[in-house]
Amino acid sequence: MSPPQTLSRPLARRVATLAALRPPPDCPPTPQPVIDAAVAALARGETHYTDRPGIPELRAWVANHLRERWGVTVDASEVTITCGSTEARYVALTLLTAPGDATLCLGDDTLIRGPLQLLGGHVVRAPDAALRLLYLRPDDDRAAVLDWLRLAQAADWWIIWDKSFCATDDFHPAQAERLAERVVTIDSLSQGLAGWRLGWMAGSAAALRLRAGKQAITICTTAVSQWAGLAWLRAGGAV
Repeated sequence: MSPPQTLSRPLARRVATLAALRPPPDCPPTPQPVIDAAVAALARGETHYTDRPGIPELRAWVANHLRERWGVTVDASEVTITCGSTEARYVALTLLTAPGDATLCLGDDTLIRGPLQLLGGHVVRAPDAALRLLYLRPDDDRAAVLDWLRLAQAADWWIIWDKSFCATDDFHPAQAERLAERVVTIDSLSQGLAGWRLGWMAGSAAALRLRAGKQAITICTTAVSQWAGLAWLRAGGAV
């Protein structure tokens, strides 16, 4: 269906020009322990709204994971469970940028192109007067990442470290004490539990603002998915 020919609202005009976005990942069969955990959650009545930022047990797992894997200190109260990494990116970009702001992306910008277009922002590949945020991923060129992080220490930019769909290594920008309060970590279970819509945002001085932004959009992530995802993680499932 083609968009209307006359669109007066700025948001409507931006929606009409959206290009094709990244297709969803293939969904592997759900492991039986995850199914069992979901059934058990239903049986004990976990069908109500959870704490808005997510169940405490899952938020605590994320905080412990960041500390044990990268030595990054994040309190569980600074973790917000989201409906996958797609929502996490949208919320973070909404709260950390304004219309007209530039976001630096070193690699494929497919994951942020749509949200930025809706928000009136744009992607840059080089220094720009409107630059407010660095969108970085573990599979970006590491030397370039380090160069931009050095600049960020003086420029007061926000940094999104998006680990979703990336291999895990030993580097994390929040390991630098001077950057830690400006780094928001995004990750999800989309590779191992595609379709269960589980992701998170963690850390930074904006953590409570990000949580409020998430709450304004969807209230909370499905309780059954959260308990099932926690079972997956506790059993050693991949992030």
